[in-house]
Amino acid sequence: MLTEKATEDENKELRQRVSILHHKAERNEQLLKSFFAAELELLSCVTLAELMDYLLHRFKQGFALSSVTLMLLDPEDAVQELLDGSEQYDHFNGLTLLHHPATLHELFTDVKPYCGETNAFIKSYCFPQGEKVESCALLPLVRQNCLIGALCLGSADPQRYNHLLRYDYVAHLASVVAVCIENAISRETLQKLSSLDSLTRAFNRRAFNQQLLREIKRCSRTAESMACILLDIDHFKPVNDTHGHLSGDKILREMAQLLKDNLRATDCVARYGGEEFAILLPGCGESEAIRVTENLRSVIEHTCFTGHLGESIGITASLGVTLCEQHHTEAHDLKQLSESLIQSADQALYVGKRNGRNQVRFQALKIS
Repeated sequence: MLTEKATEDENKELRQRVSILHHKAERNEQLLKSFFAAELELLSCVTLAELMDYLLHRFKQGFALSSVTLMLLDPEDAVQELLDGSEQYDHFNGLTLLHHPATLHELFTDVKPYCGETNAFIKSYCFPQGEKVESCALLPLVRQNCLIGALCLGSADPQRYNHLLRYDYVAHLASVVAVCIENAISRETLQKLSSLDSLTRAFNRRAFNQQLLREIKRCSRTAESMACILLDIDHFKPVNDTHGHLSGDKILREMAQLLKDNLRATDCVARYGGEEFAILLPGCGESEAIRVTENLRSVIEHTCFTGHLGESIGITASLGVTLCEQHHTEAHDLKQLSESLIQSADQALYVGKRNGRNQVRFQALKIS
């Protein structure tokens, strides 16, 4: 028979075991709740930039990780192009875009998660910024049986991730991340394509009209003027007739790129129709707008455009400018004001074309 002392010791040990199991259960329950919350956060991210920001910053902080990095396969620079337009892009430390899948296949020979100690190869490729990482979870991101990237979670605790334990919740998270990334890329790519002119890759007319309304609202809020410009390539029909439509298309593409190269990233360039382009210059007064527009005219005149067969083609352009100021936004609705801006710029353009072309004309805004 067990003595009273032995029974007491046995009961004490059982209570300790129950307490340990209880704490483990509580910890696991809290961990699962955290992962469910993370899943909801991921699914609520609207843009690719928001998704990157959450994974690389807030997720890292929320799960007390020493490092979180993300690799994405981007052979055609589609992700790069989407993120280039994001103001947050410079803050995505830990994001690596890969042109070739070799690194991913070397990390995941069997396309399964790795959980355990780090080694020189893992530290070099997955945690190159030198944070203290003693254990890690390397999660393959797979969509439609294709390895599209890797989410790498690093911890300074050597026991945080162990190859002897199962991490089903982490593998599930990787599946959610892969779906969210694919959906964000697809959504933003479609949205971008719908706003671009297929020939010149400048904004199309619909996107320009939307941007015009946004800039009018900005003008109203900030009291900064905004210039609206219409540009028409001079004698474009003879170019098509003489050199062919393929040459004409090439010149339109070169013109769109020239305008982008000579304007700020915050300015808006759109193909408004045919050989006509529309431009918005936020935060630009009359004198500055005329100076910028005259510079564009001069650059166009002195640029050697090339046709489909490489032949040199001289091009000039006529440009009409008008200005939206805060007081214009106070007495008129947005639609009326946007139409009046286009009409005033068009009237200025017409004066320039009627008086010899290859010139800049300004007209004060007339509200119709």
